[in-house]
Amino acid sequence: MQDVTSARLTALAAKVLDAPAARPPVERLFSIWEITSWILPVAPEHFRRVLAAAPHLPQGNTGTEGGTRWFSQTDLAVLRSHFASGPRGARYRPALSPDARAPLVTMTGPLGVMGRTTCLLHLAVAGALCGYRILVIEGDPAGLLRHTLPAPVDFGGHRSTGQGLLSLIARSAAEHLLRLNQMRLDRGDAPQPMDEGLTGALNLASADLIRPSLWPGLDVMALPVEAMLGDVQIAGWRQGLRGWQPGGALATALDRDGIRQRYDLILCDTPRGLGPLALSLLTSADVLLAPLPLQDGALARLGAGLQALASATALIEAEAQTAARALGQTAAPQVWQRLWVLPNRAGADAAHQMAGFAAKLGEALLPTPLPEVDAVARGQGAQLYDLDYRVLGRLTYAPMRQACDAAWRGLATALFADQGFAAKP
Repeated sequence: MQDVTSARLTALAAKVLDAPAARPPVERLFSIWEITSWILPVAPEHFRRVLAAAPHLPQGNTGTEGGTRWFSQTDLAVLRSHFASGPRGARYRPALSPDARAPLVTMTGPLGVMGRTTCLLHLAVAGALCGYRILVIEGDPAGLLRHTLPAPVDFGGHRSTGQGLLSLIARSAAEHLLRLNQMRLDRGDAPQPMDEGLTGALNLASADLIRPSLWPGLDVMALPVEAMLGDVQIAGWRQGLRGWQPGGALATALDRDGIRQRYDLILCDTPRGLGPLALSLLTSADVLLAPLPLQDGALARLGAGLQALASATALIEAEAQTAARALGQTAAPQVWQRLWVLPNRAGADAAHQMAGFAAKLGEALLPTPLPEVDAVARGQGAQLYDLDYRVLGRLTYAPMRQACDAAWRGLATALFADQGFAAKP
């Protein structure tokens, strides 16, 4: 048997990756029943009258189910815009105050198996269907967000570049190196060389890394699988750049590039564990959102994960304080605006489990759990909103849809109370 070298691994990977392209993503269709029940709350008869009086609006395609009309995700955006322009428009589009700044909510769950990505998908799509402008930042290179939130086949030639948020962290490192090199030149020393990765990141902006998804109002900053080397890269940059800290790099980039003003909410996923990449994302967050399955043993896993995060944060603060003392300064502690716990995978005994968890978590526990969706667990979709209700049946779909929407409203109510929103979510 031949030895396995990096060259042989590369050759095998090339053969595996040289596979037929995946099927183009298919748009989800929505009936008048679903639209008027949850997306544009209005009587179905009034909805039909509006369409009849405005033939320029999408009229839907007639299916075989009793003449029901079906509308695409793109149609929903046009219809929402029309209803929002009317005298009762506040019901159909959130009103954002001029000085609002999109909060950065980062999922946390260092031990994994808590449902970070699934919860993020549910919340992101629910928010977009309610008219919010949502940006999802993929922070787990081993995750599936780039596949479960696909872009349209053709979206005007726009293509994201770089390595997602890792490029923004690289840009922070590159700018720090430029400052160090200027100090070296001022002292008459030779500058430190900059590798190609850092050089390329200097010219990237956050907007270059964002692409639209099939869901109107929901954009994605994807993270390619190559970013699995992110922990190694960040550790290498830290070792070679005296005084550089990756913590806060993402938040700084979003602020500087004006991304906060383009969106109402930014949701960021994280990888399992507390490596350099995960910690750089968690320390950029305004709000930490910790999923908690309503299952035996989950509360202990949550506690262990939060304790590990507290210990890691304490080490970061101690390191920053040591560096600051050397300059006669004081380093600010890590502060998050909120920590909320999102219950999920709710089953028949959800009320009992919620009562037990509330006794431990108090106000940190959000009031409405996400339900357990068996079809999602079986791989029929990444989240409930991917599923056509005809697959499940109305009687099964409706209560799960109401529960998912209620979980979004629970977060939105808590989150936007202090974020300058004039309209209720």
